[in-house]
Amino acid sequence: MDLWHGSLSDFVRNAEAGSLAGDMTGQFVRLHRYVPNTAEVRSWENSLGALATALRPLSALDLGVAVQATGPIATTSIARDVAGSPTAVALEYHLPLTGKRVDVMLTGHDPAGRGSVIVLELKQWSEVGVEDEYATNVMVGADEHVHPSQQALDYADWLIDYHSAFTSSDLVALPAAYCHNLTAPFDVPLRDARFVDLLRQSPLFTLGQEERLADFVDGHVGAGSGLRLLDALTGARFRPSKRVLENLEAVLQAQEEWHLLDEQRLAFNAIHDEVRRQQAGAGRSVIVIRGAPGTGKTVIAVQLLAASLKMGWKAAHSTGGKAFTTVLRSKFRGAQDLFLWNMNLRKAPPQGLDLLLVDEAHRVRETSDQRFTPKAERNQRSQAEELINAAKVTVFLLDENQFVRPDEVGRSALFLQEAKMKGARLKQFDLAAQFRCGGCAEYIGWVDWLLGFSAEKPDPWHDRYRVELVDTPVALERLIPESRVAGESARLVAGFCWRWSEPTDSGDLVPDVTVGDWRRPWNRKAGNKPYKPAEHPYTRWAETEEGESQIGVIYSTQGFEFGRIGVIWGRDLVWREGQWIAQPKESKDRPVKSSPDMLRLVRNAYRVLLTRGLRGARLLVLDQETRRYVEDSLAGMQS
Repeated sequence: MDLWHGSLSDFVRNAEAGSLAGDMTGQFVRLHRYVPNTAEVRSWENSLGALATALRPLSALDLGVAVQATGPIATTSIARDVAGSPTAVALEYHLPLTGKRVDVMLTGHDPAGRGSVIVLELKQWSEVGVEDEYATNVMVGADEHVHPSQQALDYADWLIDYHSAFTSSDLVALPAAYCHNLTAPFDVPLRDARFVDLLRQSPLFTLGQEERLADFVDGHVGAGSGLRLLDALTGARFRPSKRVLENLEAVLQAQEEWHLLDEQRLAFNAIHDEVRRQQAGAGRSVIVIRGAPGTGKTVIAVQLLAASLKMGWKAAHSTGGKAFTTVLRSKFRGAQDLFLWNMNLRKAPPQGLDLLLVDEAHRVRETSDQRFTPKAERNQRSQAEELINAAKVTVFLLDENQFVRPDEVGRSALFLQEAKMKGARLKQFDLAAQFRCGGCAEYIGWVDWLLGFSAEKPDPWHDRYRVELVDTPVALERLIPESRVAGESARLVAGFCWRWSEPTDSGDLVPDVTVGDWRRPWNRKAGNKPYKPAEHPYTRWAETEEGESQIGVIYSTQGFEFGRIGVIWGRDLVWREGQWIAQPKESKDRPVKSSPDMLRLVRNAYRVLLTRGLRGARLLVLDQETRRYVEDSLAGMQS
């Protein structure tokens, strides 16, 4: 899906005639149902006009050379002729299921007859800098950006790993960047020594280097049949490569935690069978899998993802939680782009996937609208409807008691209602076996009973799980070195009862979490900066030493688990006169404290925090009446 495509000669002619941006705007409106903003249209005019000028010499060539083509996409011979430009162009090409668009793709063959695609990133920058000697991102004014050559390289790598035109052929993706307003010496930061390896893989062209850019294009895609290659490219679909599947399977086979057992296998088989059933027909199915924390919902989802892709089915995993997606992307490095955001499915082709696995479906939003979504595009469909529309079989895996924000509406009743409206086949599975917290179902049951989600107090768990109550934050914090000596991971988390500040100008974290004289910072915010999975602030908090001195907030904690967990129970949820009371004045979570459903949301949040430890939990309960209630509830549960 793109906003314009055609021959190189047509591209140059339309750009010079001034009609290109208008044509792209019309296609944008047809695809997205709203008008693009003025700044984006102006960027098309400026950047594409500059590119057309740079490539004009190629479009005017009298091309009469013939070469022998190779590969499954290629033809037996390729003729360059004046009537049809040998090179084809696609503008604003949508990478399937990502929400990302490639500025320009140029297709054709090289002199050896190899089919190639140039992935070209365009920038209007006239000045650029780097923050310091450690930075790998670049600064444009006060804003941080990925190096344009890195952006192009990432897009090219994605195509090679996930686009069927590349994964099923020997088609080559070649990244490059063109900063058409940037002249020497203002381009020096982009050519710094730290970027030498990057520029070798993904060359950078700037103002004054148009002849070099034209030579690069002609040398890689100038030998013919670009339009035929473009047809193959635009008609292709999301399909991971063998390398990606091998990376996914390697993790699943190496780690016991990802193996299927008992009722997990039952649900896996039923879903697998349903995909085969729907592929043979023309209908759709919705399957709901419910389970408490640690019952293996994600194990089922990831195993299904791997098995489906191995069979050649079109399958994807999606979630609405940033921390949870970060966890999976960091665990399955090399296959991280199999794990999508629910938002990415907003404009997915109807039933374009055979199987969509919506994990942590309790975090499904009412709509996919965001703050910057244009008014004309808002409230078109519910997010649940979008997810069901995207696949022949959509599986929702959820815990009815884990939604923690007022805009999270994922419930089994909602999904079943949407499915009935679509005339879909329905199935539902409930998981009970406990694989988290040392397999101690009694501890999970106690948490549910303590917080009022269950009316029945569970049996004691004795020494199979260890819960400690402490009186000071210093005693709570000793959990970190004690666990390190024991060879276990441990982290501290807390209710959202303190503000969560941005880092200082020097990058230091603000010690927002205060208990008396004791002060510690929350984990670093992710913001909107691009990160590789291993470098994401949530991953670094959970998996590196720097996280040991930080406190995990609820939104960065979901999805992670540790050997032991230390929980600061704030005064936003207290026990008074035989019932739980939510105290808005004690909360710093603005959407939650203003919600009429605050009590349910904060109970859900503490349920998440209390179940992050595999072998034990240490609790600092700041409200004394609440502490006494927790202590009394704990009596007799462990030896």
